[in-house]
Amino acid sequence: MGFLDSMNLDDALEPTAVPGGAEYKLRIVDVKTDPSFDDGMPRNKNNEPYLLPRLQILDQPGNPKEFTKYIGLAPDSLWKMNQFLKAFDMDADSLDQPTDMVGSEGWAILGHEESDEWGEQNFVKKFIIPK
Repeated sequence: MGFLDSMNLDDALEPTAVPGGAEYKLRIVDVKTDPSFDDGMPRNKNNEPYLLPRLQILDQPGNPKEFTKYIGLAPDSLWKMNQFLKAFDMDADSLDQPTDMVGSEGWAILGHEESDEWGEQNFVKKFIIPK
């Protein structure tokens, strides 16, 4: 008996994007890293480091699609990084080991878009900073 024999694949729900314009609780489920660099951060085409967390939408019916959020680490994008860290109750030391961010939870207002390449997708419009 194989692993899938005990599952009913007819019950599988297609991942879908949630409606935009509302606050959603999110969990970091993965962070892209690049071990070829000493700091472990991947680099964009300008060789600038960035963070790419994969986010899961929590407490929603169905099977909400996971999505990523590109956050540059160049000096002109430090405010965005600061907002991300505050929303997930982390500090700058979290950047030393980005994979330790996995499991952290926070809130954001999400947008909703449709593209020919990816279909329906969510994106972060604004991170919600706890008071």
